[in-house]
Amino acid sequence: MILLLASLLFLLLLGIPVFAALGISSAVYMLAYDIQPLIAVQQMFAGIDQFPLLAVPFFVLAGNLMNASEITDRIYRFATTVFGRFRGGLGHVNVFGTAVADASGLGTIEIKAMREEGYDTPFAVGLTAASATLGPLIPPSLAMVIYGSVASVSVGQLFAAGIVPGLLLALSFHAIVHVLSVRRGYPRSEACSVREVGVALGRAIPALFTPAIIIGGLMAGVFTPTEAAVVAALYALTLDLLLYRNMDYRTIIRVLFDTFETTAVIMVMVACSVVFGAILVREQVAQDFTRLLLQIASEPWQVMLALNVMLLFAGMFLDTIAIILIVTPVILPALQASGIDLVQFGVVMVLNLMIGLITPPVGLLLFVLARIARLDFAATVRACMPFIVPMLLVLLLVALVPSVSLFLPEIVYRN
Repeated sequence: MILLLASLLFLLLLGIPVFAALGISSAVYMLAYDIQPLIAVQQMFAGIDQFPLLAVPFFVLAGNLMNASEITDRIYRFATTVFGRFRGGLGHVNVFGTAVADASGLGTIEIKAMREEGYDTPFAVGLTAASATLGPLIPPSLAMVIYGSVASVSVGQLFAAGIVPGLLLALSFHAIVHVLSVRRGYPRSEACSVREVGVALGRAIPALFTPAIIIGGLMAGVFTPTEAAVVAALYALTLDLLLYRNMDYRTIIRVLFDTFETTAVIMVMVACSVVFGAILVREQVAQDFTRLLLQIASEPWQVMLALNVMLLFAGMFLDTIAIILIVTPVILPALQASGIDLVQFGVVMVLNLMIGLITPPVGLLLFVLARIARLDFAATVRACMPFIVPMLLVLLLVALVPSVSLFLPEIVYRN
């Protein structure tokens, strides 16, 4: 066990990609204990041969198609028309941002627009980083798909469970934007006429149907999360081919190649983590961890707080998907022994890891946006601090009050 963890840590410190570090450290362990390599190959294929994981390539494809066909731009422009009249209007629009890919894509547009309107660069960067963490909480969410697959939990219930915490975070960000905008005198745009708002809405309605189809279809039980991913991708493609016509065949080919690349990275990481997890099972790490945790924390809320501290710490250093794949099998017995709902904990885990994305020393979003805005890393960290506070408060609420995340799944998926 020491050999496994020491080799993994050494490889990560060398800057080796996480999936390669997992695979190499597992191979070192297997060679040391004379385990047949064929077993690892079988485990890798079995790990990715799961129906819920089919959602991964299609959700990635849907997101890439939405960006390439300017669906996300139309939603952004509509939000600008509606919120621009308020003090700090572009800040409110920014809250519509989503995860890392959009932080480097749509985030560039948002930061540039806010700078040109007179917003401080640190404020624009901090808000963009914070709003980017909302994506994995509100459907569709690749992090939820991966967690659901590893923990054998309904992805549909996870999607439903993330909606209320995501909305709470969004509202808290809006409140911070309003307070800081009034205090600092950030600009507001001239109020748009009813006709202008109507025109913007008319252009955005087909685009707005994209998330509505996903969430509405899941809530109504029309399709499964995997089928929702396919529907979302087909809808985005059809919308552009019949209405927007922003993509030619070269763009579609580029989108497909981007999708293949992203999906391959995720699947290789899943496959390598399965082998790594099998070694942890062989070493009975989950059982030892459960015994240790229950000795320290006897009550469910104590277990939850202890796991939150562990996840917050891990999220500062490792990739989100890697943590879900490595940590989830280890802590599942402890969750079950403590009576903690696995759907609730899925939201808690994802929220923890989103906070890690904007927390030093290795917060991925910090580096991405610092580079985009050409802002000092320390200044980027300071800019994110006001938004981390409400994230921690929402995290504490979701962790200690199960109904915050569970009441919607219980209503939607009631037997």
